[in-house]
Amino acid sequence: MAEAAVSFAVETLGNLAIQKVAFLQGVEGQVNWLKDELKRMQSFLKDAAEKGADDERIRNWISDIRELAQEAEDVVDAFLLNVENPRRSRGLLGRCACFPQHIYHLDRLGQEIESIRVRLQAIDVSRQRYGIQDLGGGMNLSGRSEDGGKRQLTPWQKDKHLVGLERDVEKLIERAVLEKWEGLSVATIVGMGGIGKSTLAREVYNHAAVATRFDCRAWAVVSREFNPREIIKSLMLQLVKQEKQREMLEIMEKSDLQNVKNMLHQELEGKRYFVVVDDVWQDEAWESLAPAFPDEDKASRLLLTSRIQGIAKYARYNHKMNFLNLDESWELFLKKAFIDNINSKCPQHLEDIGRAIVEKCDGLPLAITVVGGLLVKKRASMSEWQKVLKGLESHSGSSEILPTLELSYHELPPQLKSCFLCLGFFKEDSIIRVSKLVNLWIAQGLIQQEGIEGEEKITREEIATSYLDELINRNMVQVKEMSTSDRVKTCYVHDLLHDLSIKKAKEEISFEILREGSSRSLDKARHLAVYCSAERSISGNSNTRLRSLFIRGVGIADEIPSYWKSFGRLRVLDFEDFEVTNLPDSIRALTWLRYLGLRNTSMKELPMSLGCLKNLEVLDIAKNNGIEVPNVIWKLAKLRCLYMSQIKCKLPLRMDTLKNLQTLKYIPSHNWSPEHATQLTSLYILSIDLGENLDIGELCTSLAKMENLVSLRLIGSMERNVRSLDQLANLNRLSKLKINYRVGKLPSASNFPPYLSYLKLYSSFLREDPMPVLQQLPQLLYLNLVLDSYVGHEMVISRDGFPRLRVLSLNSLSMLKNIQLERSAMLELNRLEIIGCPLLESLPEELRFMTNLKELKLETTPQLASKLQGVNSHIISNIPSVELIISEWHGPSTELALTAALLFIRGIHKED
Repeated sequence: MAEAAVSFAVETLGNLAIQKVAFLQGVEGQVNWLKDELKRMQSFLKDAAEKGADDERIRNWISDIRELAQEAEDVVDAFLLNVENPRRSRGLLGRCACFPQHIYHLDRLGQEIESIRVRLQAIDVSRQRYGIQDLGGGMNLSGRSEDGGKRQLTPWQKDKHLVGLERDVEKLIERAVLEKWEGLSVATIVGMGGIGKSTLAREVYNHAAVATRFDCRAWAVVSREFNPREIIKSLMLQLVKQEKQREMLEIMEKSDLQNVKNMLHQELEGKRYFVVVDDVWQDEAWESLAPAFPDEDKASRLLLTSRIQGIAKYARYNHKMNFLNLDESWELFLKKAFIDNINSKCPQHLEDIGRAIVEKCDGLPLAITVVGGLLVKKRASMSEWQKVLKGLESHSGSSEILPTLELSYHELPPQLKSCFLCLGFFKEDSIIRVSKLVNLWIAQGLIQQEGIEGEEKITREEIATSYLDELINRNMVQVKEMSTSDRVKTCYVHDLLHDLSIKKAKEEISFEILREGSSRSLDKARHLAVYCSAERSISGNSNTRLRSLFIRGVGIADEIPSYWKSFGRLRVLDFEDFEVTNLPDSIRALTWLRYLGLRNTSMKELPMSLGCLKNLEVLDIAKNNGIEVPNVIWKLAKLRCLYMSQIKCKLPLRMDTLKNLQTLKYIPSHNWSPEHATQLTSLYILSIDLGENLDIGELCTSLAKMENLVSLRLIGSMERNVRSLDQLANLNRLSKLKINYRVGKLPSASNFPPYLSYLKLYSSFLREDPMPVLQQLPQLLYLNLVLDSYVGHEMVISRDGFPRLRVLSLNSLSMLKNIQLERSAMLELNRLEIIGCPLLESLPEELRFMTNLKELKLETTPQLASKLQGVNSHIISNIPSVELIISEWHGPSTELALTAALLFIRGIHKED
């Protein structure tokens, strides 16, 4: 396929025609013609791919389209690089002087487009000769389905669609956890990719028998890119208390690998632990990690998952994964293909075709899941289902799952194809921040914003989010973490689908991966991921075609070499998590850069030449505490997102020119002036660090002038109380508020923003019950009280309180003992989460009368669990989905707690 390459080119041409129209002066018609013609050719590529499987002529036709689209993109970029920068950098006389040069480049652009036009016409003639047709279909540019229907979002976090694993879970619990083996015992789960090894391990990891039996638990992913330091760091972050994590990380960064292993060994000594080591690819990887786990008389357990059979030699118990039988396969298929059908029933006229499709998946859960996600969009069309079956039959006899997954990729609309390919830019098994993914898609030019007649124009961020939702619906991306307000925060990709994204990206958009010791030429790559030290890998390579560069390896570079200036057309440069201390002054040459990712890099300072990046839209320097930032941010007029942590600057940052800035996280209050409120006209997300002498009232008064500000986070010192928050009422456009500091007292309900729908209090240490105030907020939908935001013993929610609240989350309220809930309170509540409240004695009886309550997530003690199993079972028996997590605790009630948890865990209720 070449649709992704065409999408990149069409977006580039569209930007030229719309944003740079003043430069075109006579060739704008040619530019628009080329854009429209490429879009027209894109509509034929789906049919060409179907016919090209066995026809080399058609495969060559697809390749011609791809090369021509990439050449069109190069021609446009070369024109802009040659023309736009001189005009920007000079005054009136300078622009007049370079006018003849502009005419020359304009004439050259016209000639090159004419050359492309002639070739494109020849390609179109051959298309007709080969009988390639416009199949149409897919999504329009707004991200909405063409049938006009509303997206059907998958309830990712609620229904995991486990099929055929119940017996495996029981067997592993019995043989790998409860078996009375002394000392450290290793168990393994072995099977091919996509068969459900990690899913099974996760079920065991979260099982009540594990939660109650062990002092601590942790989970690490190994994957093909084995990095023992990062794996141990991940484990340690799960094992040590939050207040010790920063110190621990600093020590680990300065220690050699052996000392890092010793740290893990010491942390686990004397404890009964349960650790999952997921996705082990090599014997050597496990042999390197094994000494870090102490073998004591504590009956600790290690669970390994792997595709390689040889890993079983390390285990006392080896669990081999089996394929699903036909009945189990059909059950899983129905749950995936008919997710919006309560009974998951297949229409009778489709059942024979559906069963034939399932049979072709050979009992492999990932294949069934992805094909089921594909058919969600096919509604009840027999012809569409038959096409899917035909596609699967064309790969009959293949021993690999990739052709089956490739069929789902083939069925994606062009926009989603391009977005899916970008998933290969991330490391295998990465946890991907949605905000970063959306910004990368936009920086790559994949999100086209077009007005829809009769509808309000939606933002590029909203379009990108809808694309991600669609990939999730099709089971090609998995959700990792949801926010309290039901937004996807992080996601991940199964490694087989990750392999597919890399394979197709190499074919379609000239993506390359450079590993240590590779001698491959990079002169043809348009997108590059480097998995080794920057100094050793990029040295000597010059590539004017390169659009994206990701440093994904492990290493340290004191300074990025100056020869990077050869990458003049680079749009994305990402160093996240790669330790580099300085950017060279030659960064000024990357004038086409849209995304610069420097998060968590140990960067000490930014160069003054950063101000030359006139096209930069996203600058991410978060998690580089103390980084020196020069006063050049104001020069980045196109900046949309600025992510920072604690920064240093010799002068207050000037920002009055940032009219396009939408997200600012975060900024010290001494860098914020009242004038910013009228200057940053597009800002709608702001995090601000409150200084010692900041007047909250003055701040709120200035913020009230910001017409687009909808989300605000206030961060302050934990050691002192912040003065009155009564001026919050001035923020009458604000819908989302996070308060992250010690608060003496909440203002009255009338002094909160009138349209507030989301409120999070974090470490506020309120001594008075906040509920009498908060329950009066008329528009509040989501309330999240976190980490001792309230330090009292009792919480009372009165009659008719919280009239619209949908989600209530109480997290880490260490002093809370009792929750009183009066009748008719929180009538709209849909989800209740109570986590990390160890003193809580019971749940309110009134929960049983709340008919809209669909989900309860409760982290509880063994005593409360046993109480729920007994006299209080009626409280939660009518809630459709209940997840009980037993705290890691030991004592005489452990077995009783096990019984209680097994009755209720994951929504399985004991009948009254």
